[in-house]
Amino acid sequence: MTIALSAHPALNPLVDQLADALPIKGLYYPARRNPDTDLPFFSDLPAMLQATSPRVCAFLSPYADLHNDVHTCLQAGVAVLCAGPVPKADQPIASGGIHRGSPLFAKALQQRRDPSFAEPVYLRLVAGVQEPGLLPAWWAVCRQLAFASDLLGETPAQVHLCANRHGRAYQVVLTATAPSGAAIQLVVAPQSALAELTLLGRGGVISASAAQSGITLANSKGTHVVPDAATPPAELAWLRDFLEKENSPSEHSGDSGQALLSGLRRALRTRQPVLVNL
Repeated sequence: MTIALSAHPALNPLVDQLADALPIKGLYYPARRNPDTDLPFFSDLPAMLQATSPRVCAFLSPYADLHNDVHTCLQAGVAVLCAGPVPKADQPIASGGIHRGSPLFAKALQQRRDPSFAEPVYLRLVAGVQEPGLLPAWWAVCRQLAFASDLLGETPAQVHLCANRHGRAYQVVLTATAPSGAAIQLVVAPQSALAELTLLGRGGVISASAAQSGITLANSKGTHVVPDAATPPAELAWLRDFLEKENSPSEHSGDSGQALLSGLRRALRTRQPVLVNL
């Protein structure tokens, strides 16, 4: 089985990890410079499809012409998997769900389901974006909202967005209230190493960050640390799951994803918080 990838050069370390574990035969991105990778690189998608004959093409980065490239793959009979929603997509596409392969998500969900944790009250997630530009920031927001929804087991009907930028670096803050009343705060920043989670429940607190080892659970019985072990990237489990399930979509965030993108653009233009209905 042959796999092709599309990824921004900033994701080269991730691409190399995936290539070590999966039969990835080609890398595509509409860039002027070749990325620093051992994989055959193509700046022309049809050329890569012809040279590698992939069964699947996984798009790990968004860009302006992504919807046309997705259409090209589908027309060629190549299955498509995207790390986030596709702008202007005119048909359902398997997208999102990477967080479900994350050890952090799995451990946090296990701890949240502990009866002693009780009802969630407040969730805060902070994530860094490795790639510059609005579209990668948008995908990061979509990914964090999906993480929050799956962790809480519910999705807010509307969110408030604040956003600002410096050059091609974007900062985004999303706040919302879940149907149960739990408060949600998601932060996306251009510092790629950022990764923080805080979940406050009526019976305790779950916390984790890139600066600490493992997930901390504090409750009336004391503080317990669930150790973290070296694990492969979540994208690896995400790709394998897609292949094993014969290309069934992991999730489809078409309408809500487009609403978030429109909201981000309005927030940047007005420099004011904006309300987005999902």
